[in-house]
Amino acid sequence: MSKVSFDNSNPAFFSALKASVNGYFADTEKKKTGNIRLYAKTVILIFAAIVLYSTLLFVPLPPVVRGISSAFLGFIFASIGFNVMHDALHGSYSSRKWLNELLGLTLNALGGNSFIWKQKHNIIHHTYTNIDGVDDDIAKSPFIRMCHSQRWVPAHRWQHLYTPLLYAVSSIIWILFQDFEKYFRKRIVDTPLSRMSVADHLVFWISKLLYLLFYIVVPIVLMGWSSWLLFFLCMHVGQGFTLAIVFQLAHVVEETEFDSVAGDAKQIANEWAIHQVRTTANFSPDRPVISWFMGGLNYQIEHHLFPRISHIHYPAISKLVEAECAAFGLPYNSLPTFRNAVISHFRFIRQLGRKPELA
Repeated sequence: MSKVSFDNSNPAFFSALKASVNGYFADTEKKKTGNIRLYAKTVILIFAAIVLYSTLLFVPLPPVVRGISSAFLGFIFASIGFNVMHDALHGSYSSRKWLNELLGLTLNALGGNSFIWKQKHNIIHHTYTNIDGVDDDIAKSPFIRMCHSQRWVPAHRWQHLYTPLLYAVSSIIWILFQDFEKYFRKRIVDTPLSRMSVADHLVFWISKLLYLLFYIVVPIVLMGWSSWLLFFLCMHVGQGFTLAIVFQLAHVVEETEFDSVAGDAKQIANEWAIHQVRTTANFSPDRPVISWFMGGLNYQIEHHLFPRISHIHYPAISKLVEAECAAFGLPYNSLPTFRNAVISHFRFIRQLGRKPELA
């Protein structure tokens, strides 16, 4: 792995920001972890997923209804990931470590792996955001070119057209290929994967086998091949596209910045917190419905700066973050609507698809 560091010799911005945010929690006497609103959301989402999954298994449905219902199940699965798994694996769901670890396993229930995710997302992505050569979230080359430092190939001319299709199948690729690729290579891009304990290996294999049982074997037995295929593909279209678009709107848009590293050690000129602000964007602030389903990930700047604070608090502290950014002359990238963010993302993807000397 290329060694990347930040100039944290004078972290004035983050020090002021932490003081402001800590003052908010002291004044309001609120815990930084989740509260009854998050717990209620957890029950609602998991109950909805169980009911919908059971209905699809046991109730005869017309193909159109089955396809739409399966896609909606995938959307609910993504919302469980945003709200429950994401907070839990960051340790912000609860002050009880065992509860965070237990609910973090909802990722395994959805087909992923919590051990790999914590290193891929919590450590690598949250530290080296938008740094090409380290951040796995933008390492989609040669299929998608996500920043100017990545190699261009002729197929990228059309990437703004085929990228939505790749997003739609991204969760299948993640669950059935990418986790295994990281597991056997023992690397995430060029970063060595942390050593897994015997328990970690057992959880990996048992949860993958249970996924095959509950989402492939059992549905085939109860539905038949054709109904299962419709269910499985539509479920992943709903899940994969939702997951991909929400995470990409936070970093791969015209407003954010990128960096790159290849081989040599590199020091980023800014302190870590300033790097997070420059490489991240919010979208649809003050939209309660979007925040509810997306687990507050429309407030990605706040999440990257304070991942151990539950997303329930992001709307409140966003005002503090924006004020500190203004005080330090930093950009506060916030796209007013979901539509604006989607347009910015695909316009940027289209720009990156042009041959470099023509762009």
